[in-house]
Amino acid sequence: MEISKKDMKVLKGVAILFMLLLHLFGRKEVNGLYETFPLFNGVPLIYYLGLFGDACVPIYCFASGYGLYIVMCKEQMYIKRKNFLRVFKLLINYWIILLIFIIIGFFVGKTDIIIGSLTEFLLNFFVLSNTYNGAWWFLQTYIILVLLSPIFTKLIKKYNSTSLLFISGILYFLSYVLRIKHIIDFGESAVINLFVTALVLVGTSQFPFIVGSIFAKEKIYSKLYNSYNHLTYKNLFCILGIFLLVIIHAIYESMFIAPLTAIAFICFFNLMDKTIFIQKVLTFFGNHSTNIWLTHMFFYITFLSELTFAPRYPVLIFLWLLLLCLFTSYIINSIYHPILQFIDKKVFLERNDLNLVINKAN
Repeated sequence: MEISKKDMKVLKGVAILFMLLLHLFGRKEVNGLYETFPLFNGVPLIYYLGLFGDACVPIYCFASGYGLYIVMCKEQMYIKRKNFLRVFKLLINYWIILLIFIIIGFFVGKTDIIIGSLTEFLLNFFVLSNTYNGAWWFLQTYIILVLLSPIFTKLIKKYNSTSLLFISGILYFLSYVLRIKHIIDFGESAVINLFVTALVLVGTSQFPFIVGSIFAKEKIYSKLYNSYNHLTYKNLFCILGIFLLVIIHAIYESMFIAPLTAIAFICFFNLMDKTIFIQKVLTFFGNHSTNIWLTHMFFYITFLSELTFAPRYPVLIFLWLLLLCLFTSYIINSIYHPILQFIDKKVFLERNDLNLVINKAN
């Protein structure tokens, strides 16, 4: 009983909700943006829920590592081409969003914020910088992980999983220290700093990615499922497990443990029996997760900060931002999907022609 594509889409739906929680409420200094009641030790209780939302990126990384490992083990042909195509499609989605919000910035008189200089635009356009939108940092990291995935897959298939997990964990620790503590001064060279930043972000993201691949290789989830699915109060135990993870992260607030809480959450969450309605709702959010990820910061920081927090109460703010992002996502998809269909049709025809040539040669 392995994790299916449908399960992955549901997980992405959860991850994007976590991302909104983290970015909206992962702060102790609220500065009057929203109501803080109830408080716990003088801190808004919603902060701790937002803090747990830092599992969002590790969940995406785990899901990507898991899915790509399975795909690459099943399909040997066109792997590099498929990965480049996967990246290209994501970039098209990103460029559409980039251009839409540049146009919006022009009309609302914020071109100095959203565009800046030509150099800044080009850096953002080619995913070398994320000055337009802080959440875009993961775009470059994800692309690098996808392009490196054939190498990761070969290593994971060839070598012992425990050894690889240990090495990956060490790389994660070193990258985290470099990212957070800034213990090494790399000078003022923009090129060197861009390179080091990219390297460090990949270093902190590769751990859940590798763990996802190892889960697929060792069929770890199947073993968990076979061991615990028969429990009478399985859902209750899983809910208590997730609650315990939230408590642990509330006690130890560092984002260092985010990959660990994310992986544990994935295990608990996937073991739970979920109603068809919940699966459909989370799948719906999963389908829109890329657009929500790439747009939400424009609303609550760049353009509509006051409007986003106007409802005053965290639950209403969360739902309001989600609604704004979903409305925007439909507009984006109305442009993106026709382009996607054209690309898929062209690739399908080219692949058929190539297969025909190969068959004739044989």
